[in-house]
Amino acid sequence: MMACDSGAVILLVDDHRVFADVLADALLTDGGISRVNHAATLETARALLAADPPDLVLLDLVLADESGLELLCELAHREDAPAALVLSGSSEPRLIVKALECGARGWLSKTTQLETLRAAVWQVLDGQMYLAPPTLRPVLTHLLAELRGRDQAAGFVADLTPRELEVLRCLVSGMTRAEVAQQLFVSMNTVRTHVQSLLRRSDQHSALALVAFARSHGVKGIDEIDDL
Repeated sequence: MMACDSGAVILLVDDHRVFADVLADALLTDGGISRVNHAATLETARALLAADPPDLVLLDLVLADESGLELLCELAHREDAPAALVLSGSSEPRLIVKALECGARGWLSKTTQLETLRAAVWQVLDGQMYLAPPTLRPVLTHLLAELRGRDQAAGFVADLTPRELEVLRCLVSGMTRAEVAQQLFVSMNTVRTHVQSLLRRSDQHSALALVAFARSHGVKGIDEIDDL
């Protein structure tokens, strides 16, 4: 959705009143912006989205006891939703990636200079995305690390012997080692050997961590439907 001839409408969602007021006044000095509505809570933001649909939502993710990610996810499921640009005091790559996955069109630090902020706003209003250059490197590093981790995990599962996979799936089902031995008709020593091999090959340090690692990469329990 793009603004009408009178200018763009911005919805600023931030629970720091002084910051919000100063930013709203600064944005209104841009002749292309006609209104800046303010919401300090998600409830108010939802009401304003319905009553005065904006062209852009400027959103802080930390709102007292609420999370702006909730609103991002809601907007992502609306066909007529305005673009959303996160304005945050954090620069944590994991959080930035999560916001982008939830539909944010960009990320700005609250310390961003006004001229840069205005440029980012118009870039997003024009249908593009915005990430400040200092943000790109840590975000890309984080994404590449995740991809390497997924590749390693996929390789780990693919390289397991049928018996090792059976043992792993029994562990994922919550079985003790004794129960695994009984389920697979093998000795406790055999189970112990397989578990130690699984820990070493997955680079995990406990059976609990091994199960979490396996679960996060699609390994199902022995009692679940096998679609591996």
